[in-house]
Amino acid sequence: MLSLSTFFDDLRFLIDEVNLPVRAEQLRARLKLYPAMLAGQLAGETFFVWLMWGIAPHWQLLLWLGCAYMLHLLDFITWKAARDATHTIHECEEWSRHFFSFALVIGMMWGFGTLFFFPEELLTQVLLVCVMLGLAAVATTMNSMHPPALYAYVLGLMLPLTFRVMVEPDETHFALGAMLLLFLLVMLGSGHFLGKFIVLSLRQRFENEQLATQLAGMNDELEIKVDERTAQLQHKTEEVSQIRDVTIMAMASLAETRDNETGNHLKRTQNYMRALAMKLRTHPRFSEFLTEDNIESLYKLAPLHDIGKVGIPDAILLKQGKLTSEEFEIMKTHPLLGGDAIAAAESGLPTPNRFLHIAREIATGHHEKWDGSGYPQGLKGDAIPISARLMAVADVYDALISKRIYKEAYSHKAAVAYILQGKGAHFDPDVVEAFNNIQEEFRRIAGEYQD
Repeated sequence: MLSLSTFFDDLRFLIDEVNLPVRAEQLRARLKLYPAMLAGQLAGETFFVWLMWGIAPHWQLLLWLGCAYMLHLLDFITWKAARDATHTIHECEEWSRHFFSFALVIGMMWGFGTLFFFPEELLTQVLLVCVMLGLAAVATTMNSMHPPALYAYVLGLMLPLTFRVMVEPDETHFALGAMLLLFLLVMLGSGHFLGKFIVLSLRQRFENEQLATQLAGMNDELEIKVDERTAQLQHKTEEVSQIRDVTIMAMASLAETRDNETGNHLKRTQNYMRALAMKLRTHPRFSEFLTEDNIESLYKLAPLHDIGKVGIPDAILLKQGKLTSEEFEIMKTHPLLGGDAIAAAESGLPTPNRFLHIAREIATGHHEKWDGSGYPQGLKGDAIPISARLMAVADVYDALISKRIYKEAYSHKAAVAYILQGKGAHFDPDVVEAFNNIQEEFRRIAGEYQD
């Protein structure tokens, strides 16, 4: 039932660097069970003395009980002083020897106690045997995490008892002794099985913990790489965004150099656009379009509204007098020239680009009018893109307050009055209403970026 080689392997309870975690955990489990095991031993020993009180001399029983209590006291002191010392090979080996020694001595005390205090009546003998069998069964259950202690205790307890039963010269005791031997083998086999099961479970647990630690380490390394890559991508994105913004300003500034306007015109219209968009972002008609990203795009793309002027001849663009009707028709083509240039750039991309689409709307539609009388397409009402409607107010306001060769600058009050007069005709009524509510912010922007 239990091979001798396996039995002796368990009895050795080898502890080394490889199996130290498993062995230490076995010993810690045995230490945690010690108080319950001690209480069981004390109760069993007291019951044994009570059972034998009328059979053996009292002084012998009390001497036996006193020796047992002294052993338990010594065991308890050792447990109390060093129950946490299970971290090194030496500490674990010390506890293994301690468990084995005390289990062997206490088991033999029980065994030899039955030799000296064995009752004559069969009924009392059977009761004693039941007590001993219970002790062996409990020891098998609670000591299985340390096989040397289990084997020492069970053998020390059961072998003397079996011998004492079998020396009685009758068939009944011989049969009872045979049953005790069979029970002994069953207990040893059960202890062996439980011990192996516990060891395998602990090994699997530590292997799982090791794998979990390895996975956690790999996950940490992966997170570090992801963070590094994310930082690189963020840097690249910021770099591309900066290049894009600089390119927009360079293109817009290039267009402005061919006109009578200054670079501050670009900064003013940028800020007008953002101010209007922020005011209208909660308005039901505009909230879906005026997201945080789109408002930022409007701010950055506003300088491109007149980029199409690079296609207008200098004779018309720089003319100091009033344009003829033919010249004005040519001037009115600059929104389409700008929109077409941006559309051509957009067509080179594999997918439509929201940023360039807004830029094209601003360039193409900022001269459209709410009543449909604008140019170049004569769009009317909501057919005019929101971005172009905002740009129309920002561009006209800045054109009015700026001095040109062909006109004097309007006052802020006069420019506001002009735009209010164009409500529902030139401009979207809700955009004009928003402009009127933040007109002081327009005045502040104009003053901050004045020419």
